[in-house]
Amino acid sequence: MDLGAPHGIRFRFEAGLLRAVLLDVHRKPPVDAGEELTAEAGARDLLVEETRDGHVRAVLRQRFDLPVPARWQLAVDAPATVTADGVSFALPDSVALRVSGSAPCEVVDGGVRVRLPAGESALDVTVISEPVFEVGDTVVVCRPDQLREAAVVVSCLPADRVTPVVALRPGDASSHRHDRLVAHLLDTTGVRRAVFLAEPEPDEELFGDLPERLHLPCDDQPRAADLAALATKAWELLRGGGEPDRTLDVAPDADFVAALFTALRTGAALRVDDDAPPVPFAEHNPADGDEAVLVEGTGEVDDLMAAVYAHHRGARLVITPKPDLAAVCAVVAEEQERVTAAAGAIGDAVKGIGFVEALWRYLSSGGHDPYAAVEAVVTAQVPAEVIAEVGDRALTAFTTGLPYSFVHTEDVNWARKPIGHVVADPALVVLTELHRAGVAREPGAFSLVFDSGAFTLGGDGNRTAAPETSVGQLRHHTHPIVLSEQDSSPDVLRGLVVDLPVELVFFNCHDADDAIVLGGHALPDDDIPVTLRHRPIVFNNSCRSWTRLGREFVRAGARGYIGTLWTIPPNLAAGFARTVVRRLTAEETPAARAIVNTGTPGGIERSYLYVGTVNGRLDEWRDRSTTDAEAALTGCELLAAAARDRTGPLAPVLHREISALREVAGAGEAAETPAYAEVLLAELGLEDDDERAAVLVERVDGLLSGLDLPEDELEALWATRFELTGDRFERRGEYGAALADFERCVGLGDACRDRADVLLRMARLLMREGRTDEAGQAARLAYEEQRVRDDRPGQLESITVLDGLGDADPETALRYAVEGHDLAEELGDRARQAEFALAECDRRRDRGDLVEAIEAGSRAVELFRDLGDDRRELAALRRLGACHRDRGDLETAQHYAAVGLARAEQVGAAAEVASFHDDLGGVLTARGEHGQALGHYRHAVEKLVATGAWERGAELLPHLAVGAVRAGDPEALWTAALSGGLICEVAPREVWASVVPLVVDSMKRAIETGPLELTERGMTDFASAVTAGNREDMPFQVGLLADVVVVLLAWLMDRADTGIVAFARELDRTSGGVFDLVGYVSVPYGDRARNPGTGRSRPTSVGPR
Repeated sequence: MDLGAPHGIRFRFEAGLLRAVLLDVHRKPPVDAGEELTAEAGARDLLVEETRDGHVRAVLRQRFDLPVPARWQLAVDAPATVTADGVSFALPDSVALRVSGSAPCEVVDGGVRVRLPAGESALDVTVISEPVFEVGDTVVVCRPDQLREAAVVVSCLPADRVTPVVALRPGDASSHRHDRLVAHLLDTTGVRRAVFLAEPEPDEELFGDLPERLHLPCDDQPRAADLAALATKAWELLRGGGEPDRTLDVAPDADFVAALFTALRTGAALRVDDDAPPVPFAEHNPADGDEAVLVEGTGEVDDLMAAVYAHHRGARLVITPKPDLAAVCAVVAEEQERVTAAAGAIGDAVKGIGFVEALWRYLSSGGHDPYAAVEAVVTAQVPAEVIAEVGDRALTAFTTGLPYSFVHTEDVNWARKPIGHVVADPALVVLTELHRAGVAREPGAFSLVFDSGAFTLGGDGNRTAAPETSVGQLRHHTHPIVLSEQDSSPDVLRGLVVDLPVELVFFNCHDADDAIVLGGHALPDDDIPVTLRHRPIVFNNSCRSWTRLGREFVRAGARGYIGTLWTIPPNLAAGFARTVVRRLTAEETPAARAIVNTGTPGGIERSYLYVGTVNGRLDEWRDRSTTDAEAALTGCELLAAAARDRTGPLAPVLHREISALREVAGAGEAAETPAYAEVLLAELGLEDDDERAAVLVERVDGLLSGLDLPEDELEALWATRFELTGDRFERRGEYGAALADFERCVGLGDACRDRADVLLRMARLLMREGRTDEAGQAARLAYEEQRVRDDRPGQLESITVLDGLGDADPETALRYAVEGHDLAEELGDRARQAEFALAECDRRRDRGDLVEAIEAGSRAVELFRDLGDDRRELAALRRLGACHRDRGDLETAQHYAAVGLARAEQVGAAAEVASFHDDLGGVLTARGEHGQALGHYRHAVEKLVATGAWERGAELLPHLAVGAVRAGDPEALWTAALSGGLICEVAPREVWASVVPLVVDSMKRAIETGPLELTERGMTDFASAVTAGNREDMPFQVGLLADVVVVLLAWLMDRADTGIVAFARELDRTSGGVFDLVGYVSVPYGDRARNPGTGRSRPTSVGPR
């Protein structure tokens, strides 16, 4: 029995006792650990916990409950050290084992012993495995032409590890990616010092994070004596003095690639000497073995990486002259045109293998090799002795761009030879390979397939199930995610490769120019905007430059790149890709081998080349016990973690894949585990369909009810369930149900994953129901939890809710505003910073702290202006003006009102235009300039009525009416009455109830103070605009005004008889006496009006008329 994650450190038990620790996670051999336990009764619980932080740490927790004392002992074949809490063992391959527990640990011969007492006790066995990388601790940095100098320095370093050599080159579009990735790999693989033979550009901080930077400056044209001195300096600097045990003399004009390789093979340091004999390269070049490394002699330092890599692999090193690529590129371009023309000539009528055969016949022109021209031009660049040196070996070619798979002579054909082409950045390629060989295997693996519709997978019609990638003895589990054109986009690619351990990416979607197209967006050929965190192999069916795209994807993080020399139709490319993907994953075949001998037509297979070393492959799964269900469950967990914070187009893709894998996981024993419950909950969080969600909730409830878990673990699952269902209810508008589930979630205490967030959501729902006391309590609890955790963003959310409640005392309300402002400023949330500044302005103004209020209001204005929020800027300007008005600074108040009015007119904010007119009216009134003030009041109300802002118009209507009285302007009173009547027609009761009396009063005052002509016109306009039509069809309030008009018209015509007076009395009763029509009409018009018109003048004496 094994305990522990299949992808991690596992503890192997036999007959109930620990026997070994399995370290497949780091590709290390098992550690023998023999356990003895004398207890014959009692209880023993076992649990494995694992964490990763560069290293992998697994803890086997044992809990005992024994009736009598017992002895526990573990045999470990390694030196033991007593520590503060137990005993530690240092094992080979950077593995440590530690035993600790509640009882003392003692070192015994060959292991550790613990005497367990009767009753409860605890014992932990902790194993920590560090990654081991076959990379030395030093990187050599130099100019491209410093090949001899770099070779000398590398030879002075230990040969049992790879020493990277990095050339300083002028920057290009993606060199920043190269430098950043190389720096990361150097740091991760344990490189701690850089030796600079030349200085980088002054503004270029290269490998600045390395602890040690050494400098060995060299002349531009060093002589033999200079190179000899360099060897001495390098040895002293890097080895701390003394002399090397062995040296290899080399002439200044010798082949330093061969010389470095020989030095590494013999463990010698290079020493430059004019009289040195020839380098014994052939003597020490391995003749046996099935691997060769070929390097084109460019004369630059990149060639040295071939020698270093060949030595690391124990491969035969073959050096060949640099090829002339101009002729090769011309022939390949011609072949591309031939293939395109042939495919066009055949057309869409011929499908599948028939198309391949037709294409082959078309290109071969009578049965001859269709690629003879390419083979001839490539072979011409490779000397016969080089071809013979390589022989039948698999080949890594460090090349400037020659496709070596087209080497073909009478006796040799490399068409099916596994060949990896290192076309650029050799240090990066080699470091990536060595890094992946040392790091821990990922918990799961995914493949991304961006396809135009031709790529299909098996699995009984289930597109996401891929038996061919998970069957066989190797049990390499990878889950393919097929993305159609609708699913695809550069953002989706970026999100998936960051969030998931993606080991393979296949592009089969291109435009007419053969660019990779994702959702209508073409990826650039240079500086590809993606970071491939998990170092996948990229497989691209496109004839864009294979060397250029290969380099760019490697710089983006790929461990290798499969590309084509010419375009292959998508359906044929998909068929070839299915075979290659199966070989890469299920068979764990190195990529260079996976693309040859595939059984597919040669015309297709030969189109593809691999950029990388011949050993480039996906991570190996040394654990062969993982079942399909276990792998699917792990995949679900990874997808769920990725989906947790993802929205937008990526969310439905992740949801779809979780659902598919969950079905696979549910077919095995995993369906009754806590991990499966977590997957169901993750899927529930992504599900939009109510019926499917209900099914998931039912399954979750049934599973949780039957799980035998510690209370705290089970409550955590229930809390998540209630949080998710509460969220679903809230989104559906079922606020009562949402609140109930949130309360259940919070009621589980610390089991609630994010209790503060749930409390805040409760607070908002309680506010919605008007339960402000409970809402405030929930928000304060949330704030306190966030304060304890120093969760600054959470505190800002809580303060926002508390401030929005509006039920705090003035001192607390001000504190909320100030604290909210400071938190928002700290977090860079300028929108909320501005809102809280405005709230602070209001609260300080309410307290009479006008200087501080003005300072806060000024901040708010600037913040809203910077944000481009015109309407909130205008609101802040109004508050600022009000503060100055309260302070008595009417001139400044008028300035802000005028500035605000101009700005409101500029941005077309009608309501704000009206408000600023009203503000100006208020300032002018305070200054006693009633005539000017009235003009602004009139503009304000007319603007609001014209734009249908009835409620705001009702608010400002009294200002117009009072302003008209102060200015003695009866015409403005008629404007107030008419505007109020129009408002009453459509406004709700809570609005018109206060407007109707104001309308009646304005008419009465207008009649009383205005000339008869104005009165007649005013009554006519009002009647036609407000009270026209059948009385029975009018709303109550309009009918009421119509009745008032009837009374006033009768009175104006001196017809206020007993019937009219009785009618007026009834209207007064209806208005609660507010209208006072009886008292008004009791005085004749001629006596009440100041300007009654000709023949209706006021009498000059009292007495009966």
